Amino acid sequence: MKFHSLMAAALLAFSMDSHAGLIHQFNINGSLADSVGNASLVGLGGTVGADAYVFDANKGLRLEAKLGGVYTIDMRFHFDSFRTYGRIIDFKNLVGDEGFYAASDKFRVFNIAGTGSGGNMDANVDSRVTVTRDAQKMSRVYQNGELVLSVLDTAGVTDFGQNVAHFFRDNTSGGTTGEGNPGAVDYIRVYDTALSLEEVRALTPPDVDVPEPASLGLMGAGLALLGFTRRRRK
Repeated sequence: MKFHSLMAAALLAFSMDSHAGLIHQFNINGSLADSVGNASLVGLGGTVGADAYVFDANKGLRLEAKLGGVYTIDMRFHFDSFRTYGRIIDFKNLVGDEGFYAASDKFRVFNIAGTGSGGNMDANVDSRVTVTRDAQKMSRVYQNGELVLSVLDTAGVTDFGQNVAHFFRDNTSGGTTGEGNPGAVDYIRVYDTALSLEEVRALTPPDVDVPEPASLGLMGAGLALLGFTRRRRK
């Protein structure tokens, strides 16, 4: 077999693996449907536009899925304005104050003592925000591909457990309620693994059809092996 044919076969095989670990993808292009084919997002009072879901304070989204304690959530959104706290992700089915917030214009996991805040958002400016949680209970927050916050979550604040996921919706009981910011979200993706820094940096918007990070290293290794085999046959 010619080398270029082997390369084409390898590229095809690895492109089939380009969404490894991806379990939900919501492009939000006029619809809240999951392009992977799983449960759709549920709007909580916002407006589904041609390229974003626009929401007032606490008019976010719900995902009827149990994401558990190991995951990556990657999304692009902005807030129109900031309160002292504005919920980004709720992990506990809208009960209690614990969750992932914008604390003014910075990111914070509340309430884990000593974790502080990180990153910096600007009103009406989209940020790609990626939240990961691994099997060692380490939660990390990336903004535009850069690590801005790390939290060792032994208390399970960021563990969904058997709860569904809520976005941009504050808790309705148990503590302060109504902490939400208006804004818009362009897309949301969910993986069933905690992506590494390199994998987060390699992510592209869902409308760009290129291999995702888990596949890039494998593709390179496969092509290198094919090149070595070709040289041995000469």
